[in-house]
Amino acid sequence: MSAGTAVAPARISESSVLWWRDRVGADPAGALRVAEEVLATAGDPQLRVLARHVACLVAVEQGRSSDARQHARLALAAALRARLWDRAAQVRLTYAWTELDRGDPDAAWQHLLTAEPHLSGGDLARATCLRGLLRCQEDRYDEAVRDLSAALPRLTGHNDHQWAANALVGRGLAHLYRNRLDEAESDLAAAERTFRTHGRVNRAALCRHNRGCVALRAGDLPRALQLFDQARVRGVDPDQCPEVLVDRAEALAGAGMHEPARAELLRAADRLERLGRAVRLAETRLALAGCALRAGEPLEAINAAQQAARLFRSQRRPAWTALAVATRWQARLRAGEATRRDLASARRAGSACAAHGWSTAAAELWLTAARVAAGRGHRTTARHLLELAATVRGAAPGDARQLALGRLAEALLAEDAGDAVRLFDSCREGLRAVETHAAGIAALELRIEAFGLAEELGATAVRAALRTGDPRTALRWTERGRVSALHRRALRPPSDPELRTALVRLRSAVAGMWGAKDARLRHAMSEISTLERHVRDRALLVEGGAGESAGAFGIDEVVAAIGDAVLLTLFAHDGELHAVSVVDGRIQLHSLGSEDGAVAEAQRLRHALGRAAESGDERQHAAFLSSAQVTADALQQRLLGPLVDSLSGGRSLLVVPTGRLHAVPWSALPACRGRSVTVAPSLRCWMRGRADGRSESDGESVWVAGPGLEHAEREVRALHRAGGGRLLTGADAGAEQVLSAVDGAGAAHIAAHGWFRADQPLLSCLDLADGPLYGYDLDRLRSGPRTVVLSACEAGRSVVGRADQLTGLAATLLGRGTVTVIASVVPIPDERTAHVMVALHDSLRRGVAPAEALASAQARHGETGFLCLGYGGRS
Repeated sequence: MSAGTAVAPARISESSVLWWRDRVGADPAGALRVAEEVLATAGDPQLRVLARHVACLVAVEQGRSSDARQHARLALAAALRARLWDRAAQVRLTYAWTELDRGDPDAAWQHLLTAEPHLSGGDLARATCLRGLLRCQEDRYDEAVRDLSAALPRLTGHNDHQWAANALVGRGLAHLYRNRLDEAESDLAAAERTFRTHGRVNRAALCRHNRGCVALRAGDLPRALQLFDQARVRGVDPDQCPEVLVDRAEALAGAGMHEPARAELLRAADRLERLGRAVRLAETRLALAGCALRAGEPLEAINAAQQAARLFRSQRRPAWTALAVATRWQARLRAGEATRRDLASARRAGSACAAHGWSTAAAELWLTAARVAAGRGHRTTARHLLELAATVRGAAPGDARQLALGRLAEALLAEDAGDAVRLFDSCREGLRAVETHAAGIAALELRIEAFGLAEELGATAVRAALRTGDPRTALRWTERGRVSALHRRALRPPSDPELRTALVRLRSAVAGMWGAKDARLRHAMSEISTLERHVRDRALLVEGGAGESAGAFGIDEVVAAIGDAVLLTLFAHDGELHAVSVVDGRIQLHSLGSEDGAVAEAQRLRHALGRAAESGDERQHAAFLSSAQVTADALQQRLLGPLVDSLSGGRSLLVVPTGRLHAVPWSALPACRGRSVTVAPSLRCWMRGRADGRSESDGESVWVAGPGLEHAEREVRALHRAGGGRLLTGADAGAEQVLSAVDGAGAAHIAAHGWFRADQPLLSCLDLADGPLYGYDLDRLRSGPRTVVLSACEAGRSVVGRADQLTGLAATLLGRGTVTVIASVVPIPDERTAHVMVALHDSLRRGVAPAEALASAQARHGETGFLCLGYGGRS
């Protein structure tokens, strides 16, 4: 029983119904019971009007706009019949609120203006507040702030705390859309405190959610998602307030999670339509358009944006109409519409968008239009559009996306003017802004999306570097464009007890699925899918920290660090593959032909090696090996052709791949068999690993065997006997025990079944005694082991995202501070793996560097599928 119910008047009278009318928010169910009782039994017109008004307010509280409107219509009719002018005016206020929520501003204004002459005191202050809310809804934000500021002291003076909090919410949202984010946060936080103090916990939770919208507008995705989740925990019900799904979906889309975002938006649209909430339905259609754009579906985006624009126009909301029109033009340009008239219309749409405070959307539209114009040879038009886009850099200080867009526009203007110095300066400043913004984000998927802002800045600089023909410049900017969390030392791991619990539940569900059949199997798979979504959602909310960046480096410093090794750093531009090599201090730039051609050959090689490993038929095995050898020869010619002669004399090779070439099994190439080869995500990551590898480590070795592999336990027991340390097998090799043991270890060797998930790489896993150990688990380590050997199929594979960012098991370990990871990129038979591992660790115990030890072990046993990732040198 609520506090309100406990002290409610016992007898139904006018005063008791008034009491309930003013406390609907505290106990809507109790208020509705009283209203229904009055309507069923009372004949007094005054009581019936009040009861119908209470029923209307309950429907408003529960988000049922259509029901609220029906109750308001009946209450108003009853009040007018009984000539209860004051009551009619009070009902009209609520009626106006209902029409506002339904997206009919004309009807809302009509009720408000009709009511005002009959109002006084606190009711008149409420009318002033409602004026401000209406103006906010019509995108007249300055006028809204004026009215709401005028209403606040009058409402407070009448002790009307609920409406004072409503005024604070309205003013906070007006500040939000004016990009006055500090003032928006202040008003919404004050409204939250007021609602909470007076027992309106659901309204307080909605204020917490709206504060998440402020964080989202500021570009702070982690804080936005955390506030949205806190609001949900504190009582916001998506069924009653579907708009909360819309806001969260926009955050998910901003994080690159398009499918979950689209599902949330479709759910919200369906619910809003059923509730008659046209205002937020329009915003949902627009969010669906943005989601389709990010997912590369411009035709779907055009349709959704057109629907949104029509709704916004009917609601007289010019600011939102401008954003919808800009989104539609963004989609139309991406769909190939590119006449001069189209470009002019897009320019005007961007200007309208910027005039209403949507600076980021305006800049994105102008940049897209500029690219299209340049591609059509309209150089003057393109330059004018870029000049417009460059102005947004100062529109919202601290917003990394706007800074990056503005700097990109400046760089493209400098490119058009032939000013390489200004171009590189703009790219450098833009990349610095992105890295500064992304560095503090603990959630790995959010951090990857944040770093992705740098992709086009890096590509612009690389294009300019290629034009110079200078290999040093090309090396500097290909590396500078590889922004990544792997450049930073991990200090504080993501921390969230609920994420840990969710992972335990997911592990248990997967383990429980083993052996299930038919209906039980279908139920288990459905449960696992739900738990996977929950894990991913919780992982977005973690808090943590990162260390200092490895920073920029001098080319001479890299050359000195490489010594007599050969460096090959690959990069792609406009579909062509290029490379910079360093041999004996000499830096050269190479053109390697089609990127797609190299990728296709690399995929054929991995396929042939995988089929050879899995084939039990000798003739098929020989055929696939022969195919692999032919493909390896062709791939070597593409990737190493200019360097084959330089690799003589047993030189080691350091490779920094690009894109889909991160999974090349380098040891399968003829020139790399038996050769020390290290594959690094970037030179900065390699340099960081080199520095970390030279520091002291007193961690022990940990040996782990997972279930279901015939040779795994024998493999790790033999390695443990030879190397000492801690052994985990059987039931002792559970996920939490393994995580605890390997945290901060000197070396960790895990022999287990490995599973790579291209759709969700952080759900890639290693099978342990109690279920899978996921990438999400590894990201919880305080400090990754110095050296990790994953004796598991395809555990070295990663998904390659924007700006060449890697996500997978090995990449996660490198991000948690591991110096070197040895893992495979193709399926490898269990029995062959065991022999390679024994030889590998025998060399490591003798002080041989990991990359050299792996090369020797694979050559001795005819294996080629393992890579040495990260640093690969002696620790």
